[in-house]
Amino acid sequence: MAGRITYLGRWLRDAWGIFVRELIMLGKDSGVLLIFLFAGLVYPVLYNWIYGYGVVDEMPVAVVDNSAGSYSRRYIREVDATREVAIAYDCVSMDEARALMERGEVHGIIFIPSDFDTRLALMEQGTISTYSDMSTFLYYKNMTVATNKVMLDEVHKIQAERYAAAGYTGQDAVQLIEPVRYDEFVQYNPAISFTMFFVYMAMMMILQQVMFYGSSTLAGTMREEGRSFVRRLRGRGMGRIVIGRGLAYFLIFMVLGVYGTLLVPVLFHLPIHCRWWEMLVLLAFYVADIIFFSFTWSSAIAKRETVLVLLLFVTPIAVFLTGFTWPVSSMPYIWRVVSYVFPSTFGCRAYMILGMAGSLEAIAPQIQALAIQTAVYFVLASVAGRAESLIYRRLAK
Repeated sequence: MAGRITYLGRWLRDAWGIFVRELIMLGKDSGVLLIFLFAGLVYPVLYNWIYGYGVVDEMPVAVVDNSAGSYSRRYIREVDATREVAIAYDCVSMDEARALMERGEVHGIIFIPSDFDTRLALMEQGTISTYSDMSTFLYYKNMTVATNKVMLDEVHKIQAERYAAAGYTGQDAVQLIEPVRYDEFVQYNPAISFTMFFVYMAMMMILQQVMFYGSSTLAGTMREEGRSFVRRLRGRGMGRIVIGRGLAYFLIFMVLGVYGTLLVPVLFHLPIHCRWWEMLVLLAFYVADIIFFSFTWSSAIAKRETVLVLLLFVTPIAVFLTGFTWPVSSMPYIWRVVSYVFPSTFGCRAYMILGMAGSLEAIAPQIQALAIQTAVYFVLASVAGRAESLIYRRLAK
């Protein structure tokens, strides 16, 4: 019994010493401190400030109406009345409209062919072409939303006119046009703000990348100087080394996590509909996961400069695999498997669900995945530390 107490006391003493030593090393490395303080504190505010309102209103577009009929003029008036776009120029040719777009005076073009009204009058299908400035996603979104909504409304009006001409009026015509009545409402994001799509992903991704970049930079610096995290204990007690170092980062990143996921949304009036303690539970699992994830992969970092190259290469892949830019259901199977490597895959999804009035029960699959990843990366980090210890011992002989 006494031996067990002695071992436990030594284990705790070693872990505490490693915890203190890691904090001291972090405090002495100005580059790592800059990464943690600047990226961890400034990036969440910077992203929210840049995207701000999250929507573009009254985007200027040009229209080329070669039909000049009643249907085309009504369509143009209704498009101009939408919140998304404003008809800034009425051009006589596509060349004129294209020149306006090249100069940046408009960000979209609506082209109505000369046979548009004629085809509708003959009860045939009419076509309208739209062209969008693809320099930003918001221009494309505005053009698509405005023209499609007006198109659907125009279809209903044309159907009503045709049924009225056939003798159907009142409720009979309504039931033929819209047999199932529906109301459209985009819950939690009625304005379709880009900020609401982006921030949920960005806040969790910042934590992962800052942790990986900072810890890997410190690891690369030590290896360049011929130092190591594992020399002191000569390969014994890898668990206490990993736990001791991890507690230092856990303390820092729980603070950064609360700041980025709870405080910053309040400052920018972004809706977070969960209870604060539920967010802390998610952060505890996520922060532990990104710590051991970073320890595992930083074991392959031999030089400080390598981290920046690796970060620039990996970040777009990690963002894509969260499902932010492309639905997970449409990803090839191999990429869905690769996504399981990154904690952000599950952390971003859980934060989004929890922020939209979710609960811990709703994010139970993501929490479970984070817990499994944490256990796997803890083992891998310990194995990597053991391997590094053996390498140093052989070199010392």
